[in-house]
Amino acid sequence: MGTPAWLPRLVRLSALILCTVCLSGCGLGYLWHVAVGQVAILARQHPVEDVLQDEHRTPQERQKIRLILDVRAFAINQLGLHDSHSYTTFVHLDRPYVSYSLSAAPPDALTPYAWRFPFLGHTPYKGFFKKDYALREQHALEQQGYDTYLRGVRAYSTLGYFSDPILSSMLAYDDFSLINTIIHEMLHQTVWIKGSVSFNESLASFVGERGTLVYLAQRYGVDAPEYQRYSDQRADALVFEEYIRALIERLDALYHEPISRADKLRRRAQIFTEAVTAYPDVFVRMKTPDYRTFFERQPLNNAVLLAYRVYHRDPTFFEQALAEQGGDLRRMIAYFKTLRADQIPAQFHTR
Repeated sequence: MGTPAWLPRLVRLSALILCTVCLSGCGLGYLWHVAVGQVAILARQHPVEDVLQDEHRTPQERQKIRLILDVRAFAINQLGLHDSHSYTTFVHLDRPYVSYSLSAAPPDALTPYAWRFPFLGHTPYKGFFKKDYALREQHALEQQGYDTYLRGVRAYSTLGYFSDPILSSMLAYDDFSLINTIIHEMLHQTVWIKGSVSFNESLASFVGERGTLVYLAQRYGVDAPEYQRYSDQRADALVFEEYIRALIERLDALYHEPISRADKLRRRAQIFTEAVTAYPDVFVRMKTPDYRTFFERQPLNNAVLLAYRVYHRDPTFFEQALAEQGGDLRRMIAYFKTLRADQIPAQFHTR
């Protein structure tokens, strides 16, 4: 039996991790946890063609896998995203999420807790393959007084270092989210600027959303129900982003006031209550019910708001870049491939 194509690269990666662990803000135990988790996924890959012939797969699962393959081809051929072997294999997981993402922030400042990693630089989140490991670190941060936010993750990118497989957890997405996710993650393989996580994630979100519109227009036409439904979702997302941005600005102003920490926390609680109470007022501006339960899904705190902002910064910078490229998404992506870290606007800096 031949050596798996990913094994030599994993050996080199492991050696590099061991060499850089002393320079990292994360311990060897955590990095070993990540390496073992990644190995477990890589070792369970099966060719997607075999999975499509598997009689144990439901028609709905096969449909979603075929959709992923179609979106992958679109992203490579139409958007110019990195052409690799990603999403040509399948991994069945025995859990609903492939990993868990933890973020944190002090309760009196909109400053993300940042971890330092080899290759990535500082990041405002930390991933775990095992939920109990994530819960232990979440508890430790809460004991130190931080707000925290832990969420399950159905898909992630290895930034092109490995070929990312289709994960069974991804099949729980609806079609729109699945299209968006594949484009989003493939954008990470194409453009990633070290130390600028908020820029990378916001760019991927922007391209994922715009790319989904282009894909739906080509596949169904702009008058089709599918295109109109997604357009309505995007319109609602802009209403929601405006609401969250105003809330963040209000909190930021509070945290910079020359008052005691206790007063800040008391007034913050009032602002959170007011935000939740007033939220139904925006429903009349929304076309779908998709965003109506946001404040019901998790307690509101600084970590939740900052985790959202990482992926949804003000898109003006990207919209201007797209306009400068004549509205051509492929040309805009090609331009961002040439961007240097010192050209990233300050608003996207992690710290």
